[in-house]
Amino acid sequence: MDFLIKNGMLYNPADHTLRCGDIAVINGLIAAPEADRAYRQVIDAEGCLVLPGLIDYHVHYFLNATENGVQPDAASFCNGITTAVDGGSCGAGSYEMYRRSTMAMSEVRILNYLLVASGGQACDRYPENLDPAYFDEAKILQLFERYPDNLVALKTRISNGIVTPDMARRSLEATVRIADKAKVPVVVHVTDCCIGLDELASFLRPGDVICHIYQGKGNHTCLNEAGEVLPGLWEARKRGVLFDASNGRSNFDLEVARKAVAQGFTPNIISSDNNTSSYFLQPLHTLPRILSKYLDFGMPLEDVLDTATIAPARKINMPELASLAEDTPADLCILKLKKKAVPYTDINGHSFSGTQVLVPMMTFKGGKCMYCQADFC
Repeated sequence: MDFLIKNGMLYNPADHTLRCGDIAVINGLIAAPEADRAYRQVIDAEGCLVLPGLIDYHVHYFLNATENGVQPDAASFCNGITTAVDGGSCGAGSYEMYRRSTMAMSEVRILNYLLVASGGQACDRYPENLDPAYFDEAKILQLFERYPDNLVALKTRISNGIVTPDMARRSLEATVRIADKAKVPVVVHVTDCCIGLDELASFLRPGDVICHIYQGKGNHTCLNEAGEVLPGLWEARKRGVLFDASNGRSNFDLEVARKAVAQGFTPNIISSDNNTSSYFLQPLHTLPRILSKYLDFGMPLEDVLDTATIAPARKINMPELASLAEDTPADLCILKLKKKAVPYTDINGHSFSGTQVLVPMMTFKGGKCMYCQADFC
């Protein structure tokens, strides 16, 4: 089906431009509008943003095989998401089943981090085993070689209750060594980290990612005792380590985030960490609601949109998914920025009232309409 989207504010993350205009969807691809073409539907997007579909760089979508997995399509299209990266639900022992089950039956594009522990994050009652003696390096490398189009990073979690400080260092070193061989980035979960984040960052290479950077649990956050961003994190950023604000339910603190962003320590990527613990509810809610929070923290609109479009698109080596250029995939979302009071809370009891919220109005995946708000077009 072919569509014409008129009068929208077109945001193209690929070149960071925002302009009023029209855009067409023809045969599943973005196209220039044609005056004499009969479209299936003409959509008036006046007062709305039209941009590539959002990319949620950290979700948990392994439904019915992990305790925290949510239904992928239901969690994606109504939120403007057309591509999602599962944040390590699977290890080497379960990844093939994920491909043959949930991924095969989902319309949203799902890519994956592979958890370095073979069992993945299957259960909430006990954590994965991150002793490097049990890492199945050979199978991990085989999977990355077999599925380079889908496996985009190697994931680990360096937290109290999962590893001790000594084990954390050895485990992280082993994870980076395996990722070097696989030629992929490492993504490190740091909620309630058992070593300092500046020390942790010293293990990482350019292109590696620290996720949950604004978490507030335990003795090691991104701030020092004076409330200043750790110097080691600034140094890591300079050498190319990236930071994901991945929100989740238990992995975000409003006050830590506000203080860090006020100092200019803004996230490279903003993801949801969508999972069963806070699916459509506070303090996680949805990716558009999370993005809106950073507008009220003072980040410019285009910069906020980049964190869920071009930045993750580059990390998954699919920059075409963050472009409005002709002949690129017609993965699109239409958002409306509404001015209204919006409440936010976090797991630590802090609250904040925002003034604006990005509301998804319509989502296209490969030129197919996957969602439309009931009162839109």
